[in-house]
Formats: sequence, structure tokens, C-alpha cells
Amino acid sequence: MNIREIVSAVRERLAELGPSGEPVEEFIRREVRSILGRDDPAVEKDVLCRLLGLGPIEALLADPEVSEIMVNGPHQIYVERNGTIELTDLFYTDSEELMNVIYRIMQYCGRRINFSSPLEDARLPDGSRVNAVVPPVTDYPVLTIRKFVRKVFKTSDLLQQGCISPEMVWFFDAVVKGKANIVVCGATSSGKTTFLRWFTTFLPKTERIITIEDMRELNLDHPHCVAMEATDKADIYRLTINALRMRPDRIIIGEVRGAEAFELLQAMGTGHEGSLTTVHANYTVNEAVHRLIRAMIRAGGVTAEELEYMICETIELFVFVKRLPDGTRRVVRVAEVEGWKNGPVTRDIFVFRDGTHHCVNPISPKLASKLRENLNADLPDIPAFRGVQG
Repeated sequence: MNIREIVSAVRERLAELGPSGEPVEEFIRREVRSILGRDDPAVEKDVLCRLLGLGPIEALLADPEVSEIMVNGPHQIYVERNGTIELTDLFYTDSEELMNVIYRIMQYCGRRINFSSPLEDARLPDGSRVNAVVPPVTDYPVLTIRKFVRKVFKTSDLLQQGCISPEMVWFFDAVVKGKANIVVCGATSSGKTTFLRWFTTFLPKTERIITIEDMRELNLDHPHCVAMEATDKADIYRLTINALRMRPDRIIIGEVRGAEAFELLQAMGTGHEGSLTTVHANYTVNEAVHRLIRAMIRAGGVTAEELEYMICETIELFVFVKRLPDGTRRVVRVAEVEGWKNGPVTRDIFVFRDGTHHCVNPISPKLASKLRENLNADLPDIPAFRGVQG
């Protein structure tokens, strides 16, 4: 018998007889042994996992190289491994088995998913994010899991992978400690959260940091960090307002999508310099600014032109990250916003081309002055700071 037939037979026995007072795990093991006519611990474990656990994806959850699991129905399971999407040879026996896994996940989180409510988000005990979609929205159950990243990439990791250049390490250390307001930009799965998390490694340990996220991912290694996560009764906007009452030195929002962007920029300009966030934008400052405007305008009472001016006067650096075709992630552009003159006035500081990070311009004297004041020290002797040392 194959695994599908064994699982189906044991499931029928469970529905028919139940464990009769004995532990359900032992009942399942005994039924498997009875069906096979022998002991087979590996098959017993597989059947237990499928009937009581999360099935074949449990092995993927334990694989540190897998960052995302995409279950497109019972017989098609994809993963993202080291930045590349690949089809696995794993499968669920049928849609019923996959639905039972989804039910178990939702039950653990106190949520429901069914015909009347076919979309739901949840989180696994390890912090991994879960999205489930079931019929009638789709023809078959779909399960997507973004694994919780416990590993914080070290500078040496990013250098070895070619994500950054050695000069950029000195640069980002200075601009983060010097309280530049920074927005990390990129498409989905480009590495925005990875780089945002890396930037926070430069934060002084004496500062009080408040992080705000839809689903907790940053996992900062900082002695004075309060991590807040949105709920049905406290969305990102309300958390941002509340964070201002918590005496933060800096506020870090995982990604701005709505009116919280307006509150964050106000905070950046009124005593919370050096705050950080990300926005979904690809390669140009204009695109990033317009994304922020579309988010901020939801706060109401301010025109798009006023918001554009506010962004250009508050945000100092846009850092663009990209996932390349081979799955690697790179900082592909670092641009400074010098101000506003009928639109953003910008200068590129770093550009990634021909497989190399190039410093194409030093920062402006205005930003250099702010960094020196906040650092109370001279800037590192690297091309990005030359000619603006004061």
C-alpha cells in the first residue's frame, strides 16, 4: 500500500472506532502496524504527522534554507530556498488532509476558516506567518507560509554574498548612528526586512527603540527594544500614535502602507530622527515618494503636493534593494533626497552596475553637517564622505 492508501484507511478507522480511551497516537501506530503487518517506524511517523501535525511541510519548516512554503493544493508544494523558487516532490494525500492541516493551524490561533469565511491569516508557534485560502475562492485549499527568520545576517554574511561593499558598511554605520531618516525600498521578497534588520545592528545600545509590524519579523537584538504587533483592535496606525507616547528615541515600522506613514514622518521631523521603515517601490525615488504619498494621503487634510514637500524635507536616504534572477539580493541604489523644487531633488550615492557597487557621489554638505553633529565626530574617510568633512 502507498502512503495515500494507508492514511485514508487509518482516517476511516479513526472516524469509525476512535481511540477508545487509549492515546490517539498509539491508536494510529497500532492501525498502521495492522495495515502493514509489520513494524515500520518511518511510516508510522509519516502517518502521525499527516493526521495530527502539519504533514509533509513539517520537514520544510525545519529546513533553515527554506524561507517560504507555497502549497498549491494537495499535490503541488513549492518552496523558496536561498532566494529561488523550486517545486518539491512532497504532497498531501488529498484535499481533505490539507484542509485538516489548515483547520488545525487556525484552531491553534483561535481563528476560523470555512465556506463562509474562506480567507484567513494566522501564525505558527515559531512565529511563521500563515495565509490560507479555501474553496469557493479557489478550486482547492492553498496554504502559504512565510517562515519566521531567526537568523540575523551579519555584516560578514552580506559582504560574502556580495549584497553590499566594504565601503557601504562604513557608510551605513555612520548614517544610522548619525540619525539619518532612511526608507528601504524594494519589491516583494527583495530583502527589505533583511536589510532593515541589518541597519538596526548599528543602533546605539543606549537608545530606546519601538518596532511596529503587521507580523513580527524584525526580532531585534537590542537591549532596550519594545516590539509591537498589529491586531484586529490595534492596527499599525494606532500603534504608531501610541508609540509616540512611549518615549522612543527611534521608531521602526516594518512597512508603511497607510496613514501611519504621515505620523512617522511627523515624528521623524519632531524629535525622533533616525527612524526607519520600508516601502514597496522598485528603483526610482519618484516611485518611492509617490508610494508614500498614496499611503499618507489617507490621513486626510493635506494635499499631495504638501505631502511630497514634507517627504523631501524629512527623508534623507532611500535605499533600494533587489532580488536578482539568480536569487541573490543586492543593495542596488542608495539615493539622497536634498530637498524639493517642483519635485524631489536627489543625488545617487551608490549604484550597483556591472556586478559592482560604485560610489558615484558624496553626500550633500547638509546631510554631512547633520551626521557630524549627531555623531559628535568626523565622518569616515571614504568616497561617500569626501569633500564634506567640514
